[in-house]
Amino acid sequence: MVNDSTKTMKLPPSGLLEALSRAFTYPWNGLAETLEPLKAFAGTPQAAAYSHAIEGVLALGEQFPDRTAEQLAYTRLFIGSFKMEAPPYASFYLEENHTLNGNAAAEVESVFAQFGIQLDADEKAPADHLRYLLAFLGLVAARFEETGELAFAETYVDFRDEYIMTWIDQFQVLVERYAEEPRYYAVLVGFIVNVLREDGAPEDAPKGD
Repeated sequence: MVNDSTKTMKLPPSGLLEALSRAFTYPWNGLAETLEPLKAFAGTPQAAAYSHAIEGVLALGEQFPDRTAEQLAYTRLFIGSFKMEAPPYASFYLEENHTLNGNAAAEVESVFAQFGIQLDADEKAPADHLRYLLAFLGLVAARFEETGELAFAETYVDFRDEYIMTWIDQFQVLVERYAEEPRYYAVLVGFIVNVLREDGAPEDAPKGD
């Protein structure tokens, strides 16, 4: 038997990343809509390792009394009438003086363009909003799943480490500090952080006899 081996990388499921991006979208029509992709993912074989966390997020989402309460919770934390309690933008943490729509946003937009991605004209948030960053990671993970090409996995890790992991802990601290009952967004962000921390490290995969 010949023990030839190649390097592979394990990334979070693309469907989960895409669902988390949707869950972190402003609930225009309520959480019933933004959580639908996460509910759909929960029914797939890939969801087994995440089932407990998904159940916790869904259960807290159901505790809001109505859509207005859901929207107010999102607005207070991530938009703010007077102040954003927990800005979900890379630039806020990576730029001097907490500048929004700074260099990090421009860099992210350039990366998106390399993959043929352009935000819709009606999108008001800069490209470095966490939901866009998660959506991009979901797209790259999906291409890795489809092709097995390590370049996509490496792109995932490089992008994640440069544009999310450099600030996500600070963001999580703010969400934890300011989230109110039912603390849905605190739990959702905690889940997102745990998924992103899956290291994507290379591992040896036996190949051939």
